[in-house]
Amino acid sequence: MTQLSLAGLWQVSPLTDLSIPQDDITFPAPLSSVLPKELSEDVIAQQEWHLMHDFELDDVLMLHPAIDLVLSGIDYHAEVRINGVAVFDCDGSQATYRKNIKPYVSRGGNRVEILFLEEEEDDLLGEEWDEELTSTREPFDSRIGIWREPYLQFIPHVRLGGIQTEQIWHHGGCELLVTLEFETLKPDLVSASVKFDGMTYYVPIDVRAKQASVLFQVDAPKPYDPHHPDEGALYQIDVELDGQSSSVKIGLYDHE
Repeated sequence: MTQLSLAGLWQVSPLTDLSIPQDDITFPAPLSSVLPKELSEDVIAQQEWHLMHDFELDDVLMLHPAIDLVLSGIDYHAEVRINGVAVFDCDGSQATYRKNIKPYVSRGGNRVEILFLEEEEDDLLGEEWDEELTSTREPFDSRIGIWREPYLQFIPHVRLGGIQTEQIWHHGGCELLVTLEFETLKPDLVSASVKFDGMTYYVPIDVRAKQASVLFQVDAPKPYDPHHPDEGALYQIDVELDGQSSSVKIGLYDHE
């Protein structure tokens, strides 16, 4: 097992209007899907909410050097706690939040909590993401909720980081340099697969390094105009490394 879904059931409890009944929810979904129908989305967004989910970890899972909590699809300010300890804030700065929670969990029962709270000016946990590479941040939905399935990622050896690209243009086409960032947690023989435009390259990981690169030749690139974006002209890059996967979309165009 490389992932453990945290989709549900989550207990939803009000923190503002305590007369609102508790209920259970499975994500992705808006909170309104289990709340009284008379509550409008605006009223729900003005309230503070407490979400709680319990999960089990056995001895085998605890052997992994890192256990990352991965949250995505959160547009509203939220505080995330593991077994009562605040570990990070979802502050709207990223599409995906990832945090190693192994120091906060233990074998047996554990609890993750997400508190949708009124945002304060002083964000004490807001510097956790300075070194993270993230895609352009766009809202998932206007309704308060969680719009991607939350999960735990168990990492045996190497953590996949950001994906960088560089376009090298020449007459008739271009070359695309894809660079993977990674962090070695436990040395072993590991390789990454990088898929682009129907081609897949396998890249051995040098555990002494922090990056690995692969070069793709594109003879007749699809024309892309950044001033008039066209989804159909984008290419997708798919990367898999040590049980983790990540994808990015890019448009190829001569920057000069």
